[in-house]
Amino acid sequence: MRDIATVNKPPLGANERRLPRLVRFFEDIVKVPLFRCQRCGECILSSTAFICSQNCPKRMRNGPCGGTRDDGSCEVYPDRACVWYKIYVRSRLLNRVSLLYRFNRIHNWNLEGTSSWLNVLRKRIESPIWFVRDDQRDMRP
Repeated sequence: MRDIATVNKPPLGANERRLPRLVRFFEDIVKVPLFRCQRCGECILSSTAFICSQNCPKRMRNGPCGGTRDDGSCEVYPDRACVWYKIYVRSRLLNRVSLLYRFNRIHNWNLEGTSSWLNVLRKRIESPIWFVRDDQRDMRP
């Protein structure tokens, strides 16, 4: 179960939901304008080429849905590019495609609206992956 879902350990207390407002404020100052962050509390920006996967209308965390069109447009909003198409294109530019092959855990809705920075420090979620060495996973031209 730990491999596919985030477990609430330690559980979120009432004080913890009130206390980190200052941290969330600074996190929002950075992440919302730069990455269009949706404040999920389980940030995976480092493995999605620094594009928030929660901007997908279906909130897909592990790749595109089956409705992505051939031109890379979204099934729900055909006038927009699929978020996962953008993630793939940017991952190729940043040589981070190998991170797209990782399985991201199922979203824990109890962490919604909490600070992902504090969740990393409290070890509720995995820490970000900053450096990728020898990204050989995608060898297509």
